[in-house]
Amino acid sequence: MYAPAHAPLDENAQDHLAMPSPPPSPSPPPPPPRASNSSRQLPSRPAIPAFPSDPVIQGQLGRPSISAPDVRNIHQRTQSHQSVGASQSRPILSKYASMQANAVASTSKNTLEASKVSGLHGDTRSAGLMSPPSTQASESSLRSAVTQQYPEVGAALAETAQRRQKSIKKYIEREHIHAKQHKARVQEEKKRTREEMEKDLKELYHIKRSAGFRSDFESFRSLLSYQARLEMLDKTGALSPSPSLVDLRARAKADSHRRHSFPDHVDPDFLQRAIRKAQEALQGPKPPKPFVPSLEQLRLAQRAKDEEIEQRLRPKRKPLPTSLPPEDEAEVDALFRKKGVISKIAREQVSHEDISRLRPCQWLNDEIINFYGQLILTRAEESKENPPKKGSKKPLNAHYFSTFFWSKLKGQGYQKARMSKWTKKIDIFSKDVILIPVNHNNAHWTAAAINFRKKRIESYDSMGMERGQVFKLLRQYLDEEHRDKKKKPFDFTGWQDYTLPDTPQQENGYDCGVFTCQFLEALSRGEEDFPFTQDNMPYLRRKMVWEIGHAKLRDDS
Repeated sequence: MYAPAHAPLDENAQDHLAMPSPPPSPSPPPPPPRASNSSRQLPSRPAIPAFPSDPVIQGQLGRPSISAPDVRNIHQRTQSHQSVGASQSRPILSKYASMQANAVASTSKNTLEASKVSGLHGDTRSAGLMSPPSTQASESSLRSAVTQQYPEVGAALAETAQRRQKSIKKYIEREHIHAKQHKARVQEEKKRTREEMEKDLKELYHIKRSAGFRSDFESFRSLLSYQARLEMLDKTGALSPSPSLVDLRARAKADSHRRHSFPDHVDPDFLQRAIRKAQEALQGPKPPKPFVPSLEQLRLAQRAKDEEIEQRLRPKRKPLPTSLPPEDEAEVDALFRKKGVISKIAREQVSHEDISRLRPCQWLNDEIINFYGQLILTRAEESKENPPKKGSKKPLNAHYFSTFFWSKLKGQGYQKARMSKWTKKIDIFSKDVILIPVNHNNAHWTAAAINFRKKRIESYDSMGMERGQVFKLLRQYLDEEHRDKKKKPFDFTGWQDYTLPDTPQQENGYDCGVFTCQFLEALSRGEEDFPFTQDNMPYLRRKMVWEIGHAKLRDDS
């Protein structure tokens, strides 16, 4: 490498500098001029200015350049940026490329000679020459330099771009000629369908009213929509799964067999089926005519009268009240206004978001039902040591399974879900009754029970639907649990699947959770029937709020 300009040169450096430098790259001859229609002469390119050298740059100068940039690359790059459509700019670019090549070659040669001289004499400040332009300049900077130096080139490129833009075809999207007529026919068809379905709905409502339905028309509409959703679960998946019935209000997918769906999953076929069933019920067989009773029949009738007299003299239960006492009502309102955790018992707790589900027209979630089940279980365990109050019935020795029991048993089975761990510390075969809340497809709550006292597997549904799967799975569970704990099959001799004929029925689409909790509470006390109806739901909701807030069950059931 070369020594600094201010230091003396040693012998090796002098020998190295004495060696002849390679000649600069020869510049190729400029391209032949092309014919041009323009008579304009290009101005001569001004000479490259020389700047005085800077002392700071003196120390940064390295070995002088001994080769000029490749003129052919410059010429090719200049030619590649010529516009195809601008024929008048071609001679200008050709001349510009030739002048650029000559200027670069000349500058490179002068720079090389000046570098040698300044290097030999030890003074680089006297040269003051610019470095040759870099051949690695970007295409955009080269285009910008050409258009600034030669406005004709820029104008030609802009004109070519405009012609290309105009040559692009623009397509206009037009509406189909029969689109308006089709939309009008569709709207008319939908309107006619709605009117017919509304007429059928009112006819069905009047038939139900004549058969004993007591709620208003909006409640009947809600009940019918809920029933239609339940029937569509197995066919179309109308209700999307959710952890605790949160998204049941979301509109389900329309039936694929119909183009336009009526709101709330009620279609004309469903309405016609409902009307036909209601008319068949009204036109069913009439009661038999009076006849002369036999002796056995008279005896049964006398026994029934005796039971009626006994019921009047010593009633088993009093009717449910319509509201709580005033002080309890005030506490319920305060609990609805409270924020955060409302109450805790064992491993269960309820927050203000959960307690709000006990307001009117709301579905209950897992937290409310599991908390209420824990209240039932706590009362059963406390009754073993503490005798019940005078006049009240002693609760049964009951055990409560949480809402996740059924989902595990149905989804994975006894072995895969390891259901034996659920009863690791208890013996269910020593209990009077096992209480199980059942969630059907995250859409409907029902109550089930394994009644060891009565040898029955029981199911209670406020919608009155068939629940054969409940009986089947609970029988399988009993057998596998008995094999696991007792090491032998379960004896089902004398056992039966039981459904109460006059189970209380809901008359809307959101009270199934409240019915389920009340079914389980009554079964834990050994009741054979249920004293509540749809009319008692507002009172029972506020009663459950009070019970959850105080973490205990009331004794006025």
